[in-house]
Amino acid sequence: MFDPVAFHVFGWPIRWYGITMALSLLIATYLGQRLLESRGRKGEYVWDGVLWAAIFGIIGARAVYVLTNLGDYTNFIDIFKTYEGGLSFHGGIAFGLLGCWLYYRRTPLKLYEVMDAMAPGIAIGIMLVRFIGNLSNGDILGYKVSREVVPWAMNFPFDEYHLAANDTAAIITRHPAEIYGGLVGLVVLAITAYIWRRRFAPGTNMYAFIAGYSLVRSLIEEPFRDVPHYLVSFYNEAWGIGGITLTQWSSVVFIIIGVWGIIAVNRRAGAEAWDPPPPEPEPETERPKARRARKPRAKKSPADKKHKPFKK
Repeated sequence: MFDPVAFHVFGWPIRWYGITMALSLLIATYLGQRLLESRGRKGEYVWDGVLWAAIFGIIGARAVYVLTNLGDYTNFIDIFKTYEGGLSFHGGIAFGLLGCWLYYRRTPLKLYEVMDAMAPGIAIGIMLVRFIGNLSNGDILGYKVSREVVPWAMNFPFDEYHLAANDTAAIITRHPAEIYGGLVGLVVLAITAYIWRRRFAPGTNMYAFIAGYSLVRSLIEEPFRDVPHYLVSFYNEAWGIGGITLTQWSSVVFIIIGVWGIIAVNRRAGAEAWDPPPPEPEPETERPKARRARKPRAKKSPADKKHKPFKK
């Protein structure tokens, strides 16, 4: 694997994980602005809204990840080391939506429209973070598996298996869960791009993203991650596949919300809701009143002049 540190600035390490997170925000925001403007919306508001989403999203993503992996955080300070990886997508989405709602309620844009336009860019961001950031860190621990069973199994010299054995030179192959997560982003990108092009009611793409991501991740990433199981616990050592994780159980809730949302928004409105809004009337300006031209007085001739009678 390549070095998780891309370069140093004044001795401070700049990691690929942080770089890909920043790039993901920029790409999602820029693409969201362009897509909104293509449908006659004021896309420039997206840049302010993404700051709210980023702050709320990072706090929520970290909080949910720590709560679902409490056993990994015996030291309180480690909770704040986000640069080492460890963010929950579901927590980021939930708290990010809260931040967006607080901001966009005061702008001409509607939350559904913004999230529909942002969905493809967020899927691209998932791919970047998983394929580069998480892969360089090796922080999404997959189950151990032999390359005879899974030919694409990989060795991560600095993952938890090697640290536990205190031997970074050992060859310990496992499922590359980071790559599986990147493939989830690729599938979700195809889904959201298709829905955007087909032009459904506002909100459809957002709910499809939530349901699609939760379903695909539960099927192709979570079964191969070495994390605790809940209610349904088993482990097939030969194939490196395990039971039901907390993320999978929470995904059931998000899938239900996503399917319900798709039905609800399309019952309430149709694709015509995306029609460009009517142009704003120009403000009326008071025109200065034109002065009436004075008619020139006709000069009276001496014959027309009447002498006033003399009064005593």
